[in-house]
Amino acid sequence: MSFRLMLGLFLCLCLTLAPVADIGAGDGGQVRLLVCHLEFPPYYFTNSLGEPDGFLLRKTDAVLRAAGIEPVYQSMPAKRILELLHSKDPVCSIGWFKTPHRESFAKFSKPIYRNQPLCALALKENVFKLEGRDSLAQILADETIVLGVLEGYSLGADVDDLIARARPGMKRVNGDYPQLVRMLAMERFTCILVAPEEVESLLQMTRLDRDLFTCKGLVDVPTGNARHLMYSMGVPDRIVARIDELLAAMDENQ
Repeated sequence: MSFRLMLGLFLCLCLTLAPVADIGAGDGGQVRLLVCHLEFPPYYFTNSLGEPDGFLLRKTDAVLRAAGIEPVYQSMPAKRILELLHSKDPVCSIGWFKTPHRESFAKFSKPIYRNQPLCALALKENVFKLEGRDSLAQILADETIVLGVLEGYSLGADVDDLIARARPGMKRVNGDYPQLVRMLAMERFTCILVAPEEVESLLQMTRLDRDLFTCKGLVDVPTGNARHLMYSMGVPDRIVARIDELLAAMDENQ
């Protein structure tokens, strides 16, 4: 790689990670903020034109721009996003569940969305393996049922805790939800956990036939999880508060 190319890449990275702390300095211009997201339709994903898309990404985009922030979007796996959020650089990511562990190293916005209750997505030809297993606890208690879970991705504090206690050391996949769905279709898992509103978009994105799958409700997962913007500690509190004000105003006007 030439020195000129290396210098160009370094300058682009510096622009992408421009400090949020400069916001409000009085120059009237917008400041860039790195905004990371998973490939997880319909919330956030890269569309067929190679552009960031999704209903939560669009909502986030409107709020950040209203706050005087120019978001710079990057798609990456959950594990990499969490590494960035542990850093001192100003970083934001969309749609995370708030957990006690994450609050130890990151800041959270007010909820930007609340999911429908989780269900177990499975191939119809394998759903017989879930017969008589009407709760997540029953699924986890059956060692013959292979549950697919992403590395670094929370399903909500209660569900995470249930999985950790029932199956400590369970192997997880480092990737994204479309990858998890493809692995389910290849019968690497018996089922995966999703919110019902995610199913159609995930199957469209992976070009899998909806008729091959079914979603089984779980009686011990009665409420959906709230999703938030998650910030690194490098994002000032005043910016977090301003974004919360805008989110509240947006929700009141809907």
